[in-house]
Amino acid sequence: MKYLYSGPISGVSLQDGTEIREAMLHPGAPVELPEQHEYTKTLLALGHLRPVAAHDEPARERVADDQPQAASNGAASKGA
Repeated sequence: MKYLYSGPISGVSLQDGTEIREAMLHPGAPVELPEQHEYTKTLLALGHLRPVAAHDEPARERVADDQPQAASNGAASKGA
């Protein structure tokens, strides 16, 4: 299930059946955790997780393929 995390920055490895799931937890970021796992239940009880519905997720701005994209490092290009 998807949750919105609001605790301290952390990382966790969880046993989910036969597989191990790893998650990085950042305040304000969505995270996918197994709903019935004891760690998930603990974070919910502490108030560090809030269930997120698919329509509640923040929309990411998408730039059309034919539009120029800004430099990721913030550097501006100079014209002649």
